[in-house]
Amino acid sequence: MTSKLQQRAVNILRLALPFSALFSLSAVAEPPEIEVFDNVRQQQWVGVSPVSRDTIWISGEKGTVARTTDSGKSWEYFQPGPGDLDFRDIEAIDDRRAYALSVGTGGQSRIYYTENGGNSWRLRYRGEADSFFNCMALSPSGEAWVHGDSVGDEWRMVRSADGRNWMQVRSAVAEPPQSNEGGFASSGSCARFNKDNWMIATGNADKARVLIKGSFGIRFRVVETPMEAGPMAGITSVWPIDDKTFYIAGGDLNDDSGDENRLWHYQNNEFEALPGPPIKGALYSLSLVDHKGSWLLTSNPQGAAALDLQNNEWFKLSDANIWNIQCHGDISCWLVGKDGYVGRLQWQAPQQRPKL
Repeated sequence: MTSKLQQRAVNILRLALPFSALFSLSAVAEPPEIEVFDNVRQQQWVGVSPVSRDTIWISGEKGTVARTTDSGKSWEYFQPGPGDLDFRDIEAIDDRRAYALSVGTGGQSRIYYTENGGNSWRLRYRGEADSFFNCMALSPSGEAWVHGDSVGDEWRMVRSADGRNWMQVRSAVAEPPQSNEGGFASSGSCARFNKDNWMIATGNADKARVLIKGSFGIRFRVVETPMEAGPMAGITSVWPIDDKTFYIAGGDLNDDSGDENRLWHYQNNEFEALPGPPIKGALYSLSLVDHKGSWLLTSNPQGAAALDLQNNEWFKLSDANIWNIQCHGDISCWLVGKDGYVGRLQWQAPQQRPKL
């Protein structure tokens, strides 16, 4: 009899309690939306470098670099060198200073620098006739590394300690290159500096590898990866957390229908394949951003997508031909691609949903 009375009392108490006492409310991350800008010159853009909420630099074909200092309301256009250059990477410091990297053989691989907001540019370095630069990375101290395709049995990398003097470095890696080993100039993110670590991605060889070096290290060590490898296949983009933890993206650039194991996480000396994004083909770009949760952003000619790392859930962001996504902290993420595509992520507020 007592147990029945007790149970009845519990049931009455439950009815009297507010809903919030029976269910806990949890914040569910909402994917960002994209604001597309239709006031940008109609050409292909590949490089993008946000340096603040307002200032963003972009670069691309036809020897063109552009800059906005009002969050995309207006754009200025510059031509650092000849009009036939293809600027696949732009690394900006602020609204005045930026480096633009062009790609190609026959002396087309070059590094230009401006310190007056793009009004004038200086040629800082010109690659040899057989050099093909892919991407560059810049540290806050001014040190820079440029990753180029290997030539014969030597690496073709370029380093600057201060942004003024540049020199070719052929012994910066602990192991020799594989035959035809190089990089991909698909997003300017095959080299990256983050949290005192330099990281470079390779491809086009028998094994896709990552080259890693700390700020004060002398040579890059080599890590073999399970990323698909071979001609026009490998790693396109890297994101180091530290020298023992990182993300890589890539795949086979000749296969626009591939959807397996194009994104990997490395930790504790092991690689883990992450779930594939809802876009097929090799992934061109990769960014990690913390904004009301941690997100991995990636893109390629078939679109862009965001992975909510907390829930391991992908969200399709766009079907546009997007080659690159880069962020400045968590406040400014920009996307660029073909046919003048330029967009900005607009983050949504988390939704409060009941959870048992």
